[in-house]
Amino acid sequence: MILAVIICYFMLCFSLRLKEREEQGTQGNHKLYYILNADGMKGLGHSILVLEDGEGCGMVFSFNGMQRGLKEALLGKAGVGKMSVGHMDKGELLDFLNTGNLRLEGDQLQDNYDVALYRNITEEEYKAILEGTEIYIETGREYEELYVQYASAKDERLKAEYERQLEQMGANDALPLYRIYTHNCDHAARLLIACADDEMRKYNQNSDRITPGGNLKAFAKSTDSWGVMRLGNSTFPEKVLEFFMIF
Repeated sequence: MILAVIICYFMLCFSLRLKEREEQGTQGNHKLYYILNADGMKGLGHSILVLEDGEGCGMVFSFNGMQRGLKEALLGKAGVGKMSVGHMDKGELLDFLNTGNLRLEGDQLQDNYDVALYRNITEEEYKAILEGTEIYIETGREYEELYVQYASAKDERLKAEYERQLEQMGANDALPLYRIYTHNCDHAARLLIACADDEMRKYNQNSDRITPGGNLKAFAKSTDSWGVMRLGNSTFPEKVLEFFMIF
C-alpha cells in the first residue's frame, strides 16, 4: 500500500516536470515572466513577477509579509505585505535571465531563481499589470510611514493610537493583505498576471495548489502558449525540491 502511494506520487511529480520550450503565438513587444525560486521561503518556494519593456529593461515585483512574523503568519493571521520593486537595465535583465542571480537593492531582491514561464505581451497589457501593482505598493508605503510615526512617538497615548491604526490596517479586507495560505507571493504574482492573461485568469478560478512550485508547474501544464526557460544551473537540492513540490 505504501509502495503504491509512493509510486503514484512519483508519477504525478513526473507528469508535472518542466521541459524547456518556446512561447507560442503570444503577441506584443514587451514580455512577462513568472519566475520561481524553488528553495525560497525555507523550501516552500518563492514567486516573483518580471516585466520587460520594449527596450529590454526590466521591473521585478516580489510580494512578502511585512506586518507579521513567521509564527503569526503560519497561524493564519493576516497583515500588511510589502511589494518590493526593482529596476534592471537591459544588461542586468539579460544577466539575471542567464544566471538566475537577482542582485538588486531593496527588501527581498537578492536571491537565486531557477525557472521562468514567459510570454509576449502588448504595451496595453504591460500597463494593465503595472496598474495592478499600484494598490500593493501604496498600501505598503502607507504602512511603513505609519510605522515610522509609531516607532518615533514619545507620547504613550499617541503611540497607542498609532498601534491601533497599524492593527486596523492589518484587518482591513479592502487592502491586499498578506495571508501565507491564501494571498502570498505566488497568489499576488498570479493575480497580477491575470490582469493581462486570460489563461491565468481561468487557472486562478480553479487553482487548488498550495505552494508556488506546485502552481507554476500546474499552470505550465495547462497552457501551450507560455514558454519555459531555465535561469542558470540549479543545484541538486533545488532540482529535488522543484521536482517533488506538486501541492
